[in-house]
Amino acid sequence: MFNRKKILLITLAIAAVLIGAGYLFSTQAKKAGDQVSIRLLDSSAPSEWELASRLTGRDILAEEGIQLENITLAQSGGGTISIQSLLANNVDYATSAWPAWINAIAGGGKIKAVANGMTTSKTNPGNGLVVLENSTIQTVKDLTGKKIAVNVLGASADYEIREYLRRNGLSIDQVELMVVPGPQIEQVLRSGQVDVAAWTMGGGIDYEIAMSRGALRELPGTRRYAIRGETITMGSGFREDFIKKHPAIVRHFVTVLEKSKRILWDEFQKDPEKVKKAYADIAAAKGGNPKLAEYYRSSFSPDYPFAQDKDLQWWIDILVSEGKLKPGQISPSSVYTHEYNSFFKK
Repeated sequence: MFNRKKILLITLAIAAVLIGAGYLFSTQAKKAGDQVSIRLLDSSAPSEWELASRLTGRDILAEEGIQLENITLAQSGGGTISIQSLLANNVDYATSAWPAWINAIAGGGKIKAVANGMTTSKTNPGNGLVVLENSTIQTVKDLTGKKIAVNVLGASADYEIREYLRRNGLSIDQVELMVVPGPQIEQVLRSGQVDVAAWTMGGGIDYEIAMSRGALRELPGTRRYAIRGETITMGSGFREDFIKKHPAIVRHFVTVLEKSKRILWDEFQKDPEKVKKAYADIAAAKGGNPKLAEYYRSSFSPDYPFAQDKDLQWWIDILVSEGKLKPGQISPSSVYTHEYNSFFKK
């Protein structure tokens, strides 16, 4: 009898342990999004979460139970390519300036931005239109008939140039936009194949490297922040079907992004050289160029951490004025949401 009772107690104890372990496993599986990987475009440059993990010794992805799968595409280029890949279901996550999001959604694309990409502000103003130091181009009026290199059409640089020209009494038809991959824009400018370089208008490493080599100058008043006149963001997000199927994954991945951005901002303010070294180490391990670390800057703005309706309305108004959208056709809330961002407080 004693042995039977003892066996029963042991059995119940084992069952309790197994049930508890099962609960913990189930909880962790939910946090990990049932082990579904997020597909995103591959890059030899370090991601924010890779940098944050290297600097803190924490595995930021593991903390939120997120797995990633890097996808390499034959075609690469800029935000519009990223959005096209998202729409084509080649990737699950993409980041781009707002025009690509707005145009895609206005055309019926079922995608949604759930987090900020890069923020343009007074302290991170982007870049302006760049010419050779001895160029005859001195003012906006001199741009008539000139070739301007941009990294891609349909994204921020394209529309920012259009807006800059319009404000100064010119139209996009009076210049020629030429698509050139970012790393090659400096070369085509210096060789005289184009008259002006715009890159993405968001600044970035290609622009920083080009300017550091000298013999170039920037046209006054053409920086992204100067054209916009206010702090404004970019967007990052998913297809709506992915969000609907995996809301927990989306929520936890947004947390990864928010954690990483804040860690990088704090670390860069304390010791920028430490951050640059981490960038160089990761880039070298991924087969990238570690020398680019010298030009790394944090694009997070603690004073403007979340997208606002006005960020998108600025673009919507431009697209309406150009006849690409009908008045009232699309609203900011149809493009982005803070629903999956636990850092956002109303």
